[in-house]
Amino acid sequence: MKSHKKQILRLLENHGDSLSTKQIRGALGLNKTATAKLKAELLKLIKAGKISKQGTRYFKAQEKPKHAVSKEKRKEAKEAKIEKRSQIKNESIWKPRAKRRPRSGSGKTEKGYFTRNQKGFGFVAIGGGRSDVFIGENEQGYAMEGDLVEIEIFRSRGFHGKRKGEIVNVLERASSEILARLKRTKRETVAVPVHRNSGLPFLWIAEEDDLPELETGTLVEVELLEENKHAKKSSPAPSGRVLRALENTSDHELGFQLILNENLIRTEYPQESLEHVKKFSPQVRFDSSSGRRDLRDLDFVTIDGKTARDFDDAVCVIPDSGKSGGFRLFVAIADVAHYVRPEDPVDQEALIRGTSVYFPTHAVPMLPEELSNNLCSLRPNVNRLTLTCEMRIDSSGEVIGYSLAESIIRSRARLIYEDVADLLDGRTSSISSPELQTNIRKMHKLAKILERKRIQRGAVQFSFAEEVFEFDSDQQMTGIGRSFQSSAMKLIEQFMLEANETVARHCVKNRMPALYRVHDRPDMRKLQKLQQTFFRFGVKTSLSTLADPKKFNEVIEQIQELPHFEQLQVLLLRSMALAVYQTTNKGHFGLAAEYYAHFTSPIRRYPDLVVHRALKEKLHLDQGVKSKNERLPFVNSEMAEQCSQQERRAEKAERQSIDLMKVDFLAPHAGQTFQAVVTSIDNHGFRVNLEPHGLEWFLPLEAMPDDNYVYDDIRLSLQGRRKNRTLQAGQRLEIRLLRADPIHRTLEFEVERWLS
Repeated sequence: MKSHKKQILRLLENHGDSLSTKQIRGALGLNKTATAKLKAELLKLIKAGKISKQGTRYFKAQEKPKHAVSKEKRKEAKEAKIEKRSQIKNESIWKPRAKRRPRSGSGKTEKGYFTRNQKGFGFVAIGGGRSDVFIGENEQGYAMEGDLVEIEIFRSRGFHGKRKGEIVNVLERASSEILARLKRTKRETVAVPVHRNSGLPFLWIAEEDDLPELETGTLVEVELLEENKHAKKSSPAPSGRVLRALENTSDHELGFQLILNENLIRTEYPQESLEHVKKFSPQVRFDSSSGRRDLRDLDFVTIDGKTARDFDDAVCVIPDSGKSGGFRLFVAIADVAHYVRPEDPVDQEALIRGTSVYFPTHAVPMLPEELSNNLCSLRPNVNRLTLTCEMRIDSSGEVIGYSLAESIIRSRARLIYEDVADLLDGRTSSISSPELQTNIRKMHKLAKILERKRIQRGAVQFSFAEEVFEFDSDQQMTGIGRSFQSSAMKLIEQFMLEANETVARHCVKNRMPALYRVHDRPDMRKLQKLQQTFFRFGVKTSLSTLADPKKFNEVIEQIQELPHFEQLQVLLLRSMALAVYQTTNKGHFGLAAEYYAHFTSPIRRYPDLVVHRALKEKLHLDQGVKSKNERLPFVNSEMAEQCSQQERRAEKAERQSIDLMKVDFLAPHAGQTFQAVVTSIDNHGFRVNLEPHGLEWFLPLEAMPDDNYVYDDIRLSLQGRRKNRTLQAGQRLEIRLLRADPIHRTLEFEVERWLS
């Protein structure tokens, strides 16, 4: 660890109060593993007379009460002696964890999946629609991300009023393989996880589990052993077995592998799954006795992104001859359930994955590529099996009738968003077929009607720009742009939403075992804070307005002209609940929908596959046909929670991979200065947009060492205590890139000066 003496002195000088070791460590951006070395630095500063300590807190030397000096020196000398003795004995591998004080537990235990926050604390999702249980940093044992754990619930409340608990047992490991670096001493060997937030300080490596030819510092893959082979009771860390060395691994490759490991992203399919897929015929033929509806005469098309390969959905719109001004909307979805049966090898792996994961340069599909990119992908001009929802829609956008059927289609064309948007927005488009152009305009007309219906109903209309990455032929990032949802994207979105709502209503009506997409009302405590902030910016709104989806959009319209619009819109988004999967329908606040489920993407989402199976089972029962599935898997809250967790991990992995791309992009520019604009502020720091790249990044408070800044959550600003300067959104800064770390996806900036 590099010396932080100057930063420590500057921190204590700028701070108006004393600081604990933990506060200093956090301000310096260090993790827990650096605590011992940080304390050693603090001790040296004390001996040099530059800082002082009383109790557990540190001061500038002149601020410490005089009567405490001699006592403190004796105490520090004693601590130094103990630390030196410990270093001789253990050669400073790691300090054992402090023993926790006994807690007042309720005696009630629960089981659930553990998720760790990057700040150290975590949550256990216990399902059943109940709120997650907060797990403090010292109550986690050696649980890791995704582990199934048993917890004891405390009587007192914790983070944001959530119930608190302690992990008392790890029931099932989500993953047993860890990336680590070997650390050898004369007496023992340990493996130190590369991921700073793994939950494991280190792993003891017994002689029989070692690869002795590997040198200290070697990057290795280690298997976590449940058996503790180490005799030291003072350091009860788990044991591990060295599996292999990872040689010639670049920082980028290691950084990406850490993302996969941290988020439990599986990239290899079991051989049994791959062998199972080979049994399917590559040709799809229509069997008139199958009961399938032949829709190959309809003009279905797919509309997706330029790089998409898994085409879940195809759409077709024709006039409704039975209703003047009405439409018949056909949404055909790949019949994945025809190929993936409950508990077969492919299904077992799909349930573990839960979702496909989309990185900037490639995807990790939920299903083997032979299914996701071929047999189940609705490619143009080939037969494909589908499950089709046909909806009769009147001129106001209301569904006046619908039907569901197993079907076969033959897509006419594979269209991309950019070309369709060019056509709809009056630009030159590569779509030259007059018939296709007519059909697209017809679809657009219906999509606008459906969108108007949803807005009138109260569907929330956020407007966020998406970062778009530009790559060269070698998949190296060359730049970053920003784009909003296009007219073509909105078209497909409206059709998918309508199909999802119709299917959800059908499932509820027929009491079918399905997973529903639930988006609850916003948290009232967050809304109260939001109300105060809006009032500060001249926007007067009641809590009832913020909690009413029909009036939510009025608030967004009110703040659109404000200079802090982007930041206020982010606060609105954060006030909303997280959408999850549940076994009962509770509606969707953000869409102002009474019924909602995911039906349209079974290639990439397991909950959609669950819904498809329920629909097919009902169709077979209605037709008097024996189900092709021997039995449907039991749909319970545990499955719903597992799918919700997997979705969150996939989203987190996608965000982290974007950060990795940004770090790679800026790494060659370490030492250079950039002009940047502050876009948003919170209590941990501020987000900036770097010019000219358009790259967004978050800077912690430590990036401004000139003062001690305090966050004002009403004014959305940072106030300097000494210089009384105020940092707000829109402020221009000159910042210097000090260092880039692809392994941990970090960019360290420091503000050089404020610009006018």
